[in-house]
Amino acid sequence: MKQHFLYLLAGGLMALLFSACRKEIDYKFSTELAVDSRIIRLNANADTTQIIVYADGKWSVEPAEETDWMKLQSTSGDGKGSVRAEVTSNDGNLPRAIKLVVRAGGKTDTISLQQRGLTPQIAIADTTLQSIANGGMLKTVIATNVPLEKMNVSYRYDDAAQAGWLGSVSIQNGYLFFKADTNRAAAARSGVLTLSYLDALGTTTRDSVRVRQHPGMSFEGAVLKDFAYVKQSLAAGVIQENIYIEGIVISDKGHPNIAKNLNAATNKHTLDKTENAIAVYVQSMDGTTGLYLKTKTAGDNIFAFNDHVKIWLKGATLTSLTNPGRTVISNIEAPQVMGKESRTTPLQPREKYIGDLTDNDLYTYVKLKDVEISVPSGSFSNINEGYIARMDCYPTHIRDVKGAGLYMLTNLDVPYRRDGTQVPQGSGTIAGVLVSETLERYGGNIGKYAIRHLKREDIVLQSARENGFSNVLVEWSRFKNEFAATPTESQNPLTPETGTGRLFQTTKTGLDFTANGISGATDYNALLQEAATNKGAVSFGGWACKNWWNTTANKGEGWMIQLSTAGISKPISLQLEGNSDIGGPRNFVVEWAASNESTAVWSSVGSFTFEDVANWSNTLLTQVAGNKVVNFNFPQAASGLPQLYIRVRVANRTAGTTTNPTGGTLGATATSRLVHVSVKYNK
Repeated sequence: MKQHFLYLLAGGLMALLFSACRKEIDYKFSTELAVDSRIIRLNANADTTQIIVYADGKWSVEPAEETDWMKLQSTSGDGKGSVRAEVTSNDGNLPRAIKLVVRAGGKTDTISLQQRGLTPQIAIADTTLQSIANGGMLKTVIATNVPLEKMNVSYRYDDAAQAGWLGSVSIQNGYLFFKADTNRAAAARSGVLTLSYLDALGTTTRDSVRVRQHPGMSFEGAVLKDFAYVKQSLAAGVIQENIYIEGIVISDKGHPNIAKNLNAATNKHTLDKTENAIAVYVQSMDGTTGLYLKTKTAGDNIFAFNDHVKIWLKGATLTSLTNPGRTVISNIEAPQVMGKESRTTPLQPREKYIGDLTDNDLYTYVKLKDVEISVPSGSFSNINEGYIARMDCYPTHIRDVKGAGLYMLTNLDVPYRRDGTQVPQGSGTIAGVLVSETLERYGGNIGKYAIRHLKREDIVLQSARENGFSNVLVEWSRFKNEFAATPTESQNPLTPETGTGRLFQTTKTGLDFTANGISGATDYNALLQEAATNKGAVSFGGWACKNWWNTTANKGEGWMIQLSTAGISKPISLQLEGNSDIGGPRNFVVEWAASNESTAVWSSVGSFTFEDVANWSNTLLTQVAGNKVVNFNFPQAASGLPQLYIRVRVANRTAGTTTNPTGGTLGATATSRLVHVSVKYNK
């Protein structure tokens, strides 16, 4: 008995020793059965390991269950011996383990052969969710690599007498869904849902979400009203009528690209992201009209994309806006939600051309047909990344095959906005929520309508330019510094990348590429921020020039584009991208003529503003941390000409200062720049 006790003691000590560092031990005394380690842990790559068995006689080893990822090279022996086990690669999978059973005489021992893999992850985005009294399906973002069937789902209720009202858990497409039963009590109740996973290495991963359910609320006498009634019949101010609406939610709480965030009133160099957190868009059941709702707090926003909702409006505040006509309802609280159910049927957007959009389409889910990015360069947010804490949104100009255009809005918290991938250069469709917004950093009024995408998959454009609807007649996209030292007429810094044409400034008709002539300028279309010193900047990405006002003639100078449209039967369009230094020209007009003689008749195409580039020490809300893109369509008469001149002329001497966007007067040394010029026509 004593000797047997010593054997057991020795075996226990060896198990502890080999769990930290496995090495072979040669027993100096007899043992019926022992192994060098009861836990063997291997890395995720394909590997082999050796197991030492100690026995007085014959022994055998076999897996407790069949598996295809582990193979034993030998399964038996006599006396002290070894077994070699091989495992396949487990890269990309969760950790795994198998039990090996060792037998000798009347004794049995076990070994846990474990293999590392992915680090298990369970991360629920929301820490707290609110449920309406009527219950229904709740939804929150979840990041996990663990299948739900491998998780342990548990509940804890603050009031044990009301247990069991949470259940029906599922995980689909990055979202955690679960159901809350109707709360028929007069008081609120709370519970906690916990997901946990014990992996093969013995480590537990878990996360929880607390659910607060509102008490039952009386909506007695509430009358269903359609969206037209709300828009046309209700007076502005607090809604007194006992009414509710029914529709489909087309926004998603927690999504970073729902609404325009504002610079904080107390510090214009920081952002207040409340607006994005409280914004909710609800369209009618048929999808033909929509409303913009604002919840009272971010916590009251319990709405997810494709929720079917009924919302009580009494006590909320209505605001009617014009040009375009739209309705905003604010101060919505979670208890006002009479019903909310997540739909499983996919929501399909209505397809439209940009020119067919009307005010009634605002705050609905639409798909714009036959569109392309007007200047398909860089990323979805070509800005100076140093200013991301001071500005929130980048407008990408898009145009369609019929010539209409608008801006696609991307907030800077969108994860794929600048991920190293070139924006698509061809045409296709873009889906999202149709909105109407102003962006002070891009001139304030950016058009009646804009579109906010909700996922990268909404932007379905062909990647290659040849798969677009446009032909590029001529294009300039960078200052060719390699030609600056010895410029010629055919090879100089303003040589186009595509096509044939000349780009010059009206005071610099010669090859003057100096600091006082036309010099290289910075663009911000790098695909990545890359480094703290780069911040998205690209040296020699454009052209800068001074001398924008002719004081003798009291008129503005301009950029000149000379090209031929001979043989082109379809209308052409012009795309420009640029900005001005503080004090530089702000207001421009675009004109065209068939010659550049003093007697030429110039026809106006349109006008635009280039905002002042951002000043770090005192950034005004009207300064742009990058460049602005504009697009102009020309009349048919500008096509089919042997020579066409396009003049981008300074309209007046209005200029910005360090404290006022229009408080200065244009001087001779002020700089304006272009970083892209192109002329296109439809195929």
